[in-house]
Order: sequence, then structure tokens, then C-alpha cells
Amino acid sequence: MEKEKEKSVAKPNNSETPKSPNSVFSMDSSIESLTFSVGNLSLKNGKIHSICKGTSSMDNGSSLAFSGGNTSKKTQEVGADIQETGWLENSKPVPTPLYPQRIWGVENARRPLFSDLQLSVPAFYQSNNWGGARNSTPQESRENFGTVCQDSTTGRQNQESVNGAVPSGGKIERNDFISLAVNENGSKILQNILKSRDPELTSQILERFLASLHGVPIICVLMTNEWGWHVCSKLIDSCNDQQLAIIVETITMCQDLFINLSNNIYGSKLIKKMIKLLKRSPLIHWLTLSLYACFYPLMMDRIGSYVLSYCLDYLDVRQNALLYESAISLCLHLATHENGCISLNNFIDKIQGSHRQRLLELISKNAVFLSQDPSGNHVVQKVLALENPIFTERICSSLRGHYKRLSLQKWGSHVVEKCLRSTAMECAVEDLLSSSSNQLLQVARDQFGNYVIQSALKVTKKTNNPLHLELLRSLQPHLETLRKGFGRNVFNLIANGVPTDEA
Repeated sequence: MEKEKEKSVAKPNNSETPKSPNSVFSMDSSIESLTFSVGNLSLKNGKIHSICKGTSSMDNGSSLAFSGGNTSKKTQEVGADIQETGWLENSKPVPTPLYPQRIWGVENARRPLFSDLQLSVPAFYQSNNWGGARNSTPQESRENFGTVCQDSTTGRQNQESVNGAVPSGGKIERNDFISLAVNENGSKILQNILKSRDPELTSQILERFLASLHGVPIICVLMTNEWGWHVCSKLIDSCNDQQLAIIVETITMCQDLFINLSNNIYGSKLIKKMIKLLKRSPLIHWLTLSLYACFYPLMMDRIGSYVLSYCLDYLDVRQNALLYESAISLCLHLATHENGCISLNNFIDKIQGSHRQRLLELISKNAVFLSQDPSGNHVVQKVLALENPIFTERICSSLRGHYKRLSLQKWGSHVVEKCLRSTAMECAVEDLLSSSSNQLLQVARDQFGNYVIQSALKVTKKTNNPLHLELLRSLQPHLETLRKGFGRNVFNLIANGVPTDEA
């Protein structure tokens, strides 16, 4: 039987190479079925050669056949292959450590990026020292890390390579690996590799991602790239808990880098993905601690604030406790910032538990100061819009004695109008009526104050409040004066009759 088998392999017919379970492997077979063949192949002059005992041939059907013969000519070819690749003929594949330094990539050789690559054996497995074979050193593993398919035949073959066909390898240097991940085609190739969820391939790719380029982890570079972030996303999906811990540690160890990632449109998507993925993991505390340390600069950025908001949506009160505390301690700083006040208003909608009450109390106590600020007045209006009777009453009470002055200001007048439309409306109207007749006239003739008086007349008329008549009596002596300037708006409202369906 062995002689017949050797004869059939040595003299294949033109139609098809004889196939058997132990000697023929399809180019389209899965990665798991290539454990034996990949470790014993090398690319020479565009053809696949075996460096095991025997020879290999590739027919038109893209099949590999191995024979048991061993001629002197074949031995010379094996020796040359061993010298080129460093693999011994009796080496046996064994599983690699958790984080080996090598990767098997796939790409079209016609791209100029790979025009000068030296070819080598695709390094899935390290050589074991059985039968005289030696283990690869860590330095050799790093040098052999990363291979890419150089398919220069047809578009169909290139597509097969992307879909998992057996590639022939080329070394990828660190910069080349980044270039592969940040272009559209290379990104899709790496994504397809990661879709297999192969633990070893994931470890190999992760090892390359964790390497540094000019002191910056490569993963941080790719996370902010329009194509690279897709690869990072697939990598996160493929990682186990220990690997996710390493990724979290890498992206959070430098505060400035983490801020840049969170404020980047692509990087923020990946951080939000990790928040959702790690919700039930102890690693979430590590991530929220980093967000807490960078809370202020993130709240000042539109994209960064979305990351914090995402935490409030997906995590519970206990997990968000640090973020709540930071929002309370930085409340006034955020409220008086153009972007910070928007982020704080979003935070007010989502904060829960006792921290919510503390935050609203702090805003209520500082309502006078915030009402006069171009940004802070929006925060006071936000709390009033919650229609919480407790905090509405506290804000309106804290503004008592300041309504006239606030009515003459652009920002403060908005807060006063908001108070007039609240359940504590009487507090604001009574304070306006407590001022002298001339002071009320000054407010009615002011470019901002005239809107306050109009609102006061409308809300008191709509609720049939006795304060409406008191306002009319106070303004009656000054109707002629109100005919001119901004006061004419108040005069026309009174002259035409205050509507009951407006407020």
C-alpha cells in the first residue's frame, strides 16, 4: 500500500492529484485543519514547498499532497528551506503562550506597502525541542511576528485569502502593521481574521497592538482612526477577561491619552463599548476610576461628555458613585462654562439617588450667582423645568430681593420669566410689586424687563390671581410714559387686553 501511495503522489495525472485524509488539504479549509500543514510550508518563487519529509505539489485544484519518499534532491530543498526559515524537518507544532509575538495577516501583494517584504513561514506555532528541534527565542518570535499573504494571481484568489485560505507569509514591521490597519482594505482583512474568534490569533494580534510607537501604544493610535477603530472593535469582541484587563490598563495608564481617546469620535465609541461589555466585571471599577480622574476635561468636551452620559445610562448607582461625586464637587465650575453647562444639564437628567438631591440643592443655593451668568442661567432654568415643587420653591425663595435687578439683565430675565411660569410664581410677582412705582416702571421700559412684566401680567390673568389687578394698578399711572421705547410692548398688551390663554 505504501508503494502504491508513493507512486500515486510522485506521478500525479493531469486531471487531479489523488486525495486522501492524511495527504491533501484544501486551500479553503478552516484554520483548525491547518495545524500540521501551515507549520511545515514556505513560499519559494510563488510555489508552496514542504519542509517535512517528502515533497509537496500543488495542482490546478489548489491542493497540497505529501509523500513519504525522501530523495537527495528533496533533502537539499528541505535543507534550504530550513536555512531560510529556521524550521527543522522533524519540528512538531505545539500551542504558543498566551501572548506570542507573531501574527498571520492577509493582504493583496499588489499594494505598494508590501512590495519589499521578505517571505518567511507563517508562524502559527513555535518549534518544540522534540527530536532535536529547538524552541524559538523571544527575539526570534518578535522578528517572525506577523505575516501577510502576497497573492499576485487573480482577484478570486485574493478574495479566498481574505476568507481564510492558506496564505504565504511576509514579515510586517511595526509601522507596516499600522499602515495595514488604518487603510480600508487592510482593516477589513484584519477584521475577517478576528471574526474567527481564534484565541491564538487574537493573542498574536493583541501583542502587536500593545506594542509602542514613539512611546504611544499602537492600540491608542488605531482607536482614533476611521478604519483602525473597526479592527479594535473586533479585537475587543475576541478577547477574554485577562486580555480585556490588559487593554483597559494600556488605554488608561496615561491620563492625557485616555482623555484624547474619550474625546475622539472613534475612540469614544470603543470606550462606550467596553463600558457596556464590562458592566458586570470588576474591571468596570478600573474604567470608572479613570473617567473620574478625567471628569472635568471630559465634561468640557461634547464627545467626551457622551462617554460619561453612557456610564449613567448603563451602570447602576453604586458604579456611578464616583462620577456623581465629581459632578457635585465641580458643579459651579461646570455650570459657568459654555460646554460644561450643557453636559451638567444632561447629568441632571440622569443622576440618581441621594446624589441627585445634593446636586439640586447646591444649584438652588447658588441660584442668584448662576442666574446672572451667561451659561449658569441655563442650569437654573433646567432645575426649574424639572417642576420639582421643593427645589422650585427653594430657587424662587433664594432669588427674593433680586428679581428687579435680574429682570434688567439679559440672562437673569430668562430665569425670572421661568420663575413666573412655575408653581412659585407668586414669590416673583410679590417681589416685583414690593419695589417702588418708579422701579417697576424702569423694569417695564427696559429692553429685557418689558418681557418680564408681560409674562407677569399673562400668568396672573390666566390663573385669575389677585396679583394681576395689583400689577395693573401699579402700571396705570405710567401708561403714557410706556407708549415710547420698549415700554410700548407693555402698553399695547394692557390696551388690547391681556389674553387669558397665554402665559
